[in-house]
Amino acid sequence: MFKWKVLVRVGIVFHKDPYGPAMGIDLVRMRAIAGGLLRRGIQAEIIAPVAHEGMVDGSIPVRNLSTLVRSGRYDLIKTSYHDSIMLVGDYHGPVVSRIVRVVDHRFPERDEAVRDRLLRCQELIRARASVVVLNNEENRARWLSLYGNEPRTALIPTGCPAALPPVKSNPLADDSPAILFLGSLSAARMVQIINEAARRLAGVARFHLIGKNKAHMYGGGPDCDLDPLIVNHGELEEDLVWPYIRHGRIGLAIATGPYAFDNDVSKILNYLRGGLPVLSEEPIVNNDLVRQTGLGRIFRYGDVDDLVAQAKELLEYSFETKREAVMRFMASEHSWDKRVDSYIELFNSLIEP
Repeated sequence: MFKWKVLVRVGIVFHKDPYGPAMGIDLVRMRAIAGGLLRRGIQAEIIAPVAHEGMVDGSIPVRNLSTLVRSGRYDLIKTSYHDSIMLVGDYHGPVVSRIVRVVDHRFPERDEAVRDRLLRCQELIRARASVVVLNNEENRARWLSLYGNEPRTALIPTGCPAALPPVKSNPLADDSPAILFLGSLSAARMVQIINEAARRLAGVARFHLIGKNKAHMYGGGPDCDLDPLIVNHGELEEDLVWPYIRHGRIGLAIATGPYAFDNDVSKILNYLRGGLPVLSEEPIVNNDLVRQTGLGRIFRYGDVDDLVAQAKELLEYSFETKREAVMRFMASEHSWDKRVDSYIELFNSLIEP
């Protein structure tokens, strides 16, 4: 046990460029957690392999890796993803390591090209971390089956903004009802499903991608090109995404594969936070929120017929009576501020009063 009287400074280790625009969930999450800690009076800093130290979002300091060897600078550090643990080096304080999905020698199959590296990271986390943070029970069970309960585990799911930007004009120029897919298409099956659904619903609704098609990074071949029927807006900064959510008709979530542990889908929280009905595939672990709120439907795994049928029903149904209540619920119970509170409680458990 590491002993401090007061938690003063936390370093958030991030293995990628922290200065990039907040388009992906990795940068959005990192800035939300760091900014939330700062607002609670904790001196949070981002530590990354950067040549120049500076600031992000006008208030969050960014330091280079050399700060980790300065004695006493941080009470503890938090790593962000698998690869972040490789940057810890000779830091001697407590480490809180968060990972999204637990990899074993077989699954997820789509991680085959990087499996050895991810397994090395997990072994280092097992040996070095004080606590392993996971998003859901499915991945905690996998971690425990592989490594046991040392270090101990904690569950802190993904979050969504407590406050949204003011409602802006509709950026969806087409008059057709908009079915949005927010985020990355990160498996070949995801592209194939959205392409087929777009073709089947042509003339009924138009599909919009706000993100990237990354299927080729996970073994996807030439059949993973996006159908021209789908409007590809590319990646957008977070503030620019909300007008699409607020003016869309359905938010679509497609599973990467059949295993729940590999389907923690953060976009569902944003859809619900923005009052957008969700159409989600069965193995996705966040479907409990769709069921709990009643704002959306769940379609059977791999069943495009069911996807199309459920989409048509959602397009005909009005959710106006429950939309605002769901938005308030997500803000109060699943905001980034709530996740920051969980981290502070966890950090304090590592410090002797």
